[in-house]
Amino acid sequence: MRSTSWLGSLLVVSACTGGIEAGAPDGTGGGGGVSFGGAQDMGEFRAILDRGDLPAANTLDANGFFNEHFNESPPADCGQTLCLTPGISVGRDWLVGEHQATLQIAVNTPIDPSTYVRKPMNLVVVVDHSGSMSQDQRLDKVKVGLHTLVDNLKPEDRIAMISFDDVVTIDAPFTADLDRTNLHAKINALAPRGGTNIHDGLRDGFDLLGEYPVNERQNRVIFMSDGQATVGITSQSEIFDMAKSRIMRGIGLTTIGVGQSFDVELMRGLAENGAGNYYFLEDGAAASEVFTEELDFFMSPLALDVKIEAAAGSGWTFGEVVGSRLWSAQPKTGSMQIPAVFLASRTSQVPEEGRRGGGSMIFVHLEPTADATTKIADLTLSFRLPGATERTTQTITLDYAGDPLEAPADPHLSGAEMAERYGMYNVFLGIRLATKSGDLTCAAAALEATQRNAIAWNERHADSDVAADLALIDQYLANLRANGARETTASTLAGCPAAGEPYYPEYDETPPGFDEGHSHGMYCSSGKPTAGWLVMLGAVLVVVRRRRRR
Repeated sequence: MRSTSWLGSLLVVSACTGGIEAGAPDGTGGGGGVSFGGAQDMGEFRAILDRGDLPAANTLDANGFFNEHFNESPPADCGQTLCLTPGISVGRDWLVGEHQATLQIAVNTPIDPSTYVRKPMNLVVVVDHSGSMSQDQRLDKVKVGLHTLVDNLKPEDRIAMISFDDVVTIDAPFTADLDRTNLHAKINALAPRGGTNIHDGLRDGFDLLGEYPVNERQNRVIFMSDGQATVGITSQSEIFDMAKSRIMRGIGLTTIGVGQSFDVELMRGLAENGAGNYYFLEDGAAASEVFTEELDFFMSPLALDVKIEAAAGSGWTFGEVVGSRLWSAQPKTGSMQIPAVFLASRTSQVPEEGRRGGGSMIFVHLEPTADATTKIADLTLSFRLPGATERTTQTITLDYAGDPLEAPADPHLSGAEMAERYGMYNVFLGIRLATKSGDLTCAAAALEATQRNAIAWNERHADSDVAADLALIDQYLANLRANGARETTASTLAGCPAAGEPYYPEYDETPPGFDEGHSHGMYCSSGKPTAGWLVMLGAVLVVVRRRRRR
């Protein structure tokens, strides 16, 4: 696990300090969702299913999963760039029907994505063209993305391009004018060869922006690789340390992974600690989507040094943190510090928009006692705007008047936005349980239980993203059966490990009876078990008790 001291040092980053040029929030509501960086998709997970394989737990990134869901948030009417808009749901989980209550801390913005204007960029693209990039058309996917990037740059943007294999080559230095013709030619000339010197390629990319980058422009590195260091300094910790020293100069970092097998922790970790986003290019269409719909949004942060704090009410304690090692949890308090937050790009569930860009989430397990009060928690959001030193703060108390230990016949939803969040969270729990199961039949049972409840839920709420989740579950089930999963009954899941208590520290622990390594060889994994983090459009506190009443 990476040291939290790195995170602390990143909070003094001062030159991802460009930002939006849109007008100040007017408090009238509207606007868009918020992403806190990290994984923006689960393209790798889908690519494994497309091959007919079974994905391992480390390929399911919760932040990426939630970023593929669009949520219509309540109006961001607090008069600030970021607003807390909490909500609550009380119902039953979709695995075995146990009591589940959810306390939501939504974070959104009144800034409308359609009016968003980013500052001009000083952008360095660092491209891996090592021999491994010849496999499964990896370099071809990268070229599609790079051509799209060049075509979508603005005349005032400045770009440099570095490629690396065993050695590092500056293909296109910064020039006074944007020379698209030369850039396209350099991209076309890339050919796979040699080893993979990630450390030196990334280092030289940072250094092209100089020791003191100008803060009138966005200064960012986009790093594209299959993420397996084979030449030079290959230690992940040393690569992280090198990147940290450059990020402290005020340079943002976005990483883009390609291929069927790469170091997920390296690519995600670099992005999430570099005030940036991580993407996976499963095909050429994904490359085009990232560099058209996402380009304007993953470059300029809305706010910096964001902190969210929660203090539990009497009779409540904090437990599991789903997906984020940035959340520092204690029994009665929790907090999260994020280097930068970004405007999410999706504004609706229109299918042609693609699934990326919906915004991020975090879930924290909360347990009530018999004498729990109606106050769930006091929540505080604080941040500073790019270029500013003063902090903006908002505090809200979250209450629930009902009995937190009882589940109503129909789930209680405090707002319309809670319907999809209740649904997508339970879908995630079901898929996660399947990926962590060492037994194919138990994995199928978890997915089938989730599928039944998601179908029933979507008949009432008609959510296109949940419909897409159901298609993903269908594909996953087909792969499980093709690999030997037996037929299940309604009672099969009850005999599977952790089905009735699916809340445990994600990435850090394996529940009893589970095989994290999947030694039977049927599961496909990318590099090391992911340490990716889940960050938020809305932080959500999931409220469950260990001894439940029906």
